Amino acid sequence: MTEKSASIQLPKSVTIKEVARHLNVSPSTISRALGRPELLSEETRSRVLEAVEALGYQPNLIARGLRMQETRLLFVVVPTLSPFFLEVFRGVERAAVDTGYAVLMGHTERDPDREHRFFDQVASQRADGIILVTSSDHERLVARERRMPPVVVALEHVDGLHAPTVRVDHRRGGIDATNHLLALGHRRIAHVAGPESQAIAKQRRLGFQEAMVAAGLDPDAYPVVTGPYAVAQGESAMEKLLACNPPPTGIFAGNDELAIGVVRTAKRVGLEVGRDISVIGFDDQRIASLYEPALTTVKVPTEELGYQAALSLIRGLQGKGVQEEIVLQTSIVIRGTTGHAPRQA
Repeated sequence: MTEKSASIQLPKSVTIKEVARHLNVSPSTISRALGRPELLSEETRSRVLEAVEALGYQPNLIARGLRMQETRLLFVVVPTLSPFFLEVFRGVERAAVDTGYAVLMGHTERDPDREHRFFDQVASQRADGIILVTSSDHERLVARERRMPPVVVALEHVDGLHAPTVRVDHRRGGIDATNHLLALGHRRIAHVAGPESQAIAKQRRLGFQEAMVAAGLDPDAYPVVTGPYAVAQGESAMEKLLACNPPPTGIFAGNDELAIGVVRTAKRVGLEVGRDISVIGFDDQRIASLYEPALTTVKVPTEELGYQAALSLIRGLQGKGVQEEIVLQTSIVIRGTTGHAPRQA
């Protein structure tokens, strides 16, 4: 038995000029449809994509990036891989798809060194820019501003940093959350806050304090318990508040995980949440509507936040005008964990 050698015949690559001739358009139109689709009409984009698919054209993305000195890649940097930040990422990805970019997400675990490694990667042209969804170290971020690659800060404002920002009015959300409890007749209201070091937690706490003072109440009547955004922290904080005499009838928790911890402790000691005690959270994470009872909370427009942050970064990369700051508003979602204050209260 003999073996015959045979060479593998690779299919001939279709060129961009051939695609252009097929559609009777210029090669630059094909390039724009694949790399800058926002510059063309929807009809033209569709025609080009159909022809690319039919002819089997494969653009050389590496060569294009070298020519244009861009990667068409964005980094989204988040502190944790929680459902909240995944919703922000969803919005970023939607904007990227609309404008011909790709997105990678990295998380820092709130480690400033990890955060700045992402900046270094962008500076070395592994990506075109960064969407930073909260920073682990504001001072260090401001200190490196002169060496900063293109960046948009999302969710919070960083004092002293001259970078476009798309954020949420956390202070207003804190005011609205507290006013919701006040409107239900609660006067003994406590706040379970997030980490003292985080700007977001500070703003939400400030909103609580302002609303209480405006209602003629002492915001420090109960200890403000601070700690990580975690269910266990909410449980521990509620145990401390229930030991007060008299205990609060309304609780504003700094996020939904803390609120669920508060509810768990309240239920464990026999309180009916929504009647004996009212609890409101913040963020409107998916779990808020699935928990029993469903959680009243302050809704953060997470997907829209990511979408607007990505558009802001892409506009900046394209040399277009960018708003210095975009502020998105929160809203109250009323569910089962809040109700009128008990009569004896």
